[in-house]
Amino acid sequence: MTLAPPRPDIARGADPRASFLVLAGWYAAVVVAFGLFLGTLSGAVPADCGEGCDSERSRMLLFGLYVALPAMFLALLVSLATLAALVTRTRVRSAALVGTLSAVLPLAVCALVVASL
Repeated sequence: MTLAPPRPDIARGADPRASFLVLAGWYAAVVVAFGLFLGTLSGAVPADCGEGCDSERSRMLLFGLYVALPAMFLALLVSLATLAALVTRTRVRSAALVGTLSAVLPLAVCALVVASL
């Protein structure tokens, strides 16, 4: 018994690995943008301040570490679940579209939550 050749009329879904790479690219872009933003902030501590003062850069770095990083981790988990659902249950063939669709909504919600704090 021989295997039947693949039927071209049945659409296959997007490549999961390529979709994951697109998803990872979106998250890497957010991290790079945050790093560039940190580079624009002043690292100088105000002169008239006591021992408890931090620079703008260190305050934003601590905010990113304790607020933005956990929010992005939760967004990544939601993105991975969305990616798995889109790859297995849809007929979208574009890996770029599937990766972008799975990343954009959780990252937008993460940005709104972090911006509201």
